[in-house]
Amino acid sequence: MRRWRVHSLRARLLWATLLVVAVLMAGVLLVVEWHQRSAIIVEVERRGEVLARTLAAMSYGPFLFYNFTALEQNVARVASEDDVVYAIALDAEGRVAAHSRHPEWVGDILAGDVDRAAVSAPGSITQHTVNRREGAIYDFAAPVFVNGARWGTVRVGLSKHRMEAQIRRTRLELAGLTIVTMLAAACAAAVIARRISKPVQQLAEGAAALARGEWNQRIEPTTDDEIGRLATAFNHMVAELAQQRVDLEDANTELRHGFEQLADLKTYTDNILASLTSGIVTVDLDGRVVTLNPAAELMTGFFVGEVRGRYCTEVFAHTPDLAELLMETLANRVLVAGVRVTLRRRNGRGVPVELSAAPLRGGEGKELGVIGVFRDLTKVQQLEDRLRRSDRLAAIGELAAGLAHEIKNPLTALLTFSRHLSRRFENPEFRQKFLSVVPRELERINNIVERLLELARPAPLTFKPLRLPALLERVLELYGDRLEAQSVRVTRDWRRDVPAVWADQEALYRALVNLVTNALDAMPRGGSLALRVGWSEGELLGGPRAGGRRVAIEVEDSGMGIAAADLDRVFNPFFSTKEGGTGLGLALTQKIVEDHGGSIDVRSVPGAGALFRIVLPLMPDVALDTGHDDRLG
Repeated sequence: MRRWRVHSLRARLLWATLLVVAVLMAGVLLVVEWHQRSAIIVEVERRGEVLARTLAAMSYGPFLFYNFTALEQNVARVASEDDVVYAIALDAEGRVAAHSRHPEWVGDILAGDVDRAAVSAPGSITQHTVNRREGAIYDFAAPVFVNGARWGTVRVGLSKHRMEAQIRRTRLELAGLTIVTMLAAACAAAVIARRISKPVQQLAEGAAALARGEWNQRIEPTTDDEIGRLATAFNHMVAELAQQRVDLEDANTELRHGFEQLADLKTYTDNILASLTSGIVTVDLDGRVVTLNPAAELMTGFFVGEVRGRYCTEVFAHTPDLAELLMETLANRVLVAGVRVTLRRRNGRGVPVELSAAPLRGGEGKELGVIGVFRDLTKVQQLEDRLRRSDRLAAIGELAAGLAHEIKNPLTALLTFSRHLSRRFENPEFRQKFLSVVPRELERINNIVERLLELARPAPLTFKPLRLPALLERVLELYGDRLEAQSVRVTRDWRRDVPAVWADQEALYRALVNLVTNALDAMPRGGSLALRVGWSEGELLGGPRAGGRRVAIEVEDSGMGIAAADLDRVFNPFFSTKEGGTGLGLALTQKIVEDHGGSIDVRSVPGAGALFRIVLPLMPDVALDTGHDDRLG
């Protein structure tokens, strides 16, 4: 009960009121006391200055006529005033001319600090000093001037006893007033606190009853003030709470039903994810794995429980392309689809997959992370291998047909000459034609076979640092006369920040010679030839992640162009649109580029020229695999 009284609202109101009154009265007391004390001190100082100036005025004549008797009388008259401790008259040299308390000091020079300051001051001065008998004293000094010359100094010592007593009396009066005010304030606060706390206590008891579930609470307002309005509001609140309780019960029933539906939907969604044959992984905004569906567990060899909360770069450390793609999608918020990577399982076995990643968003577009979907391409790759074998067989058949066609003509000529050889050998004209045609046709067959062998067998490549602009200048130097004869304008565009690439100089030179040759053949009546060297981000190799940063070489002409139906066949052996062409030049060019780990593509609009684009890596893997890299010896 005692603790309840100390911490009750009534007690707090009472103590708060007393504290406020105490603070206010303390402030008022300090201000009033300071003003009263200042006024008393100023009054005492003014009285001392008046006495000192009066004594100086009275001493003017005695100093002028050296009337020391009058000086002593004046000093005694001033010393008879209330609170005056002493009165002193000093001559111009600082010697005592008259002293109210010590006549025996007449003619002496007083040696104290206060005495010296009084004599040396140019004007009136007030000092504080302490006397053993009288205590604290104000010392007022005023000079006596005669015709502008200082003839002496008068000093009046005024005791502080009465001033300090008056200050103490003022403080006591103010303290008594404060106590009376505090008592009155305490009584008033007690009455007001009781009036306020009683209705509030009723409200507290009613609220406690509401907390216990007693909804039939009602407080009758007894006044029209804020307390009465608070009681009215309490009654209204009770009615509203009762209604809201009914509404909450209804809402709770609906929420329970909705929760059951959500649980069923989650189970349905989990079943869908579990039934998918594609692996699904989700990553949060920090790059940590959140979920793996069963297909993803089967592909990666990890269980969702052991990878949840770990960084995807750690989980997929053996497949950095997968982790980097997820993190890039998380950073760029851009959908990436259809990227082929080799997924390394937990046991180290590689699985070819097609990976797609997209930002994962929740309600109202809130970013949640990234979802990655990867599909097992093992069977697809097997089908592609079969298709490629079929394509190779078809290419071999086409190659055989082309080879037969190319060799048929020289063989026909050889057969014709061989049939007439026995009966026309004696004919000189026949022998001359035989010696001219047969070696030429045999050389033609030999060239075709050599280029086919060059196309089929792996070429020994020697990789060295190679500056592409210098290589292209060498190609242009080879065709300098033909460029001038055909009036072909050459445009060079070299990116200065492209470094040297590792390549076989002679092989790449032959490839570029083939491209420039085709471009010049396409412009017999003149035109423009553009050669460019710059950066490529791998757009011809399956997307921006298919090999990193690469170098692009472009050869563009303004000739007749290539028909759309022929674009897919320009790199096939024995396919040529030129009269007398073997169709092996572009096939060899493609093989050289692929041996360098690069790719070649062609774009053309009939009648508007053609653009051949070679994309090479800065450091091809083939340079390390063939054993021909000069750095490796």
